[in-house]
Amino acid sequence: MGVKSKIFGKYLLITNTLSCGVMMAAGDIFQQRSNFLKKHMANQIDQQPVNDQTTAISMMNCSNQKNNNDPERLELLVRVVDENEVDSKTSNNFDFVRCRNMTAVGLLQGPFHHYFYAFLEKTLPGKSTVSIFKKTLVDQTIASPTCLGIFFFGLGLMEQKNLNDINGEVKLKLLDTWKVDCMFWPPTQFINFLFVPIQYRVIYINLMTMIYDVFLSYMKYDAHS
Repeated sequence: MGVKSKIFGKYLLITNTLSCGVMMAAGDIFQQRSNFLKKHMANQIDQQPVNDQTTAISMMNCSNQKNNNDPERLELLVRVVDENEVDSKTSNNFDFVRCRNMTAVGLLQGPFHHYFYAFLEKTLPGKSTVSIFKKTLVDQTIASPTCLGIFFFGLGLMEQKNLNDINGEVKLKLLDTWKVDCMFWPPTQFINFLFVPIQYRVIYINLMTMIYDVFLSYMKYDAHS
């Protein structure tokens, strides 16, 4: 038995599970990097930061010599120094815990994808228009809410939130997320059910999920903030 036959045959469950975790991590990495670049560009446009602390301190000393009775100016300069110290320490930081949690959620979703789409193909076999329409409808009404539930509840539990906080986040974000989900996944799944062989469908879904996970990561950590 060749490597490909093992990966997409005997060990297909492991393949689907690991690929789901990897793609979830990749989507979050892209979102974190994109968010950093946007904030960095906005900071450069909106303000002219003092990047050299020595320069700022020199400005303070100069201010002291020229006007010892202007505490507001001194306070402003101190604030500039403090803000730039914080920015230099945090702007390039990558949130590994967040990425780890996203990966774990992907690994949780992997087995569900594996068994759900195998069941779906057995229940609604074929590539007729009616069959594909039914598969897409079932996928959007069952698989989509289930995966979003795993996503929000799984991350909430790993972040040690209580159930009330998790439920509040679900009520706030789930509907908006599902609306976007309804625009992205039906055409994606139509292509999947029509052209992709059954053993490669979860891999295809995971590849597309990497794109969609950029949005999920945004909804979880940046939207409504």
